[in-house]
Amino acid sequence: MIRFKWLVPLLAILMFASVSVAKEANTIDELLQMFDESKCKDCHPKQYNEWKESFHSKSVVSSLKGMNNFFSIGVPKEWERKLTKVEVLKCLDCHAPVVNYASEKLAVEIAEMVIRAWSKKDENAKKELAKLNVGCLACHNIKATAPAKGLLGKPEKDAIYTPNLVISPVHKTIPVNTMDKSLFCAQCHGRYVAPDGEQIMCNTLSGSYYNAYVSQGGSETCQDCHMRKNNRGHRFPGGHDLEIVKEGIGFNAEITGVRHTVGKWIPRAIVRVALENRAGHRIPDG
Repeated sequence: MIRFKWLVPLLAILMFASVSVAKEANTIDELLQMFDESKCKDCHPKQYNEWKESFHSKSVVSSLKGMNNFFSIGVPKEWERKLTKVEVLKCLDCHAPVVNYASEKLAVEIAEMVIRAWSKKDENAKKELAKLNVGCLACHNIKATAPAKGLLGKPEKDAIYTPNLVISPVHKTIPVNTMDKSLFCAQCHGRYVAPDGEQIMCNTLSGSYYNAYVSQGGSETCQDCHMRKNNRGHRFPGGHDLEIVKEGIGFNAEITGVRHTVGKWIPRAIVRVALENRAGHRIPDG
């Protein structure tokens, strides 16, 4: 009986703790208030302006077609499942990580907005969806501990995670040794493990990186090529950027002019083209 008396208040405490942590937003604006990034640009204008040019800043509206297919065809028709927050996060846990903190109702509403924005060209829905993206806190808080949850635990509220050792006096700063590794990017740019355990392969980038590049002695990380090289910073240029595409693809062409005689001289050309993949992963991919 003594053990039982202690068990009841302990369960009550645990229940209260789980309720207090599990706050969820019911609107997109409320969701964004929970993760307010408006002050980031005051101290980090360079990084913020670079990010504004990146596809991370429009990670939802730039991917409406694929997400529409998943929400309107894949889930209800191919898999015959109901559209729930669990299913919605199979896209938005990467394209808009803040949706992890949305209510069930809001998560489904966002998916329905995606369908309207793409299939019905609803500009109001698209404008609302443009508020969602892979922002500062998506990487520096929400997804910061994901590559090593067993070691790092869940991200602390209001903490900024960084690969640097500089501790800011403005906010709580937690250095972690995963954010400058390729595995940090690979959690979305490769095989994704959904909250319900389902594995989703939107692309094979991380697979080709590890299996065909690192396994053969390659040592550069995603951050080396897409951030540090040429001071690319938080633009994270990829397949949409001509400069980095030129770096990743070697091109050589040999053209030999000839003339054939078939009753008369006919000009011909023999063209030999060689393409070389100089990237650390297969091309194209994303």
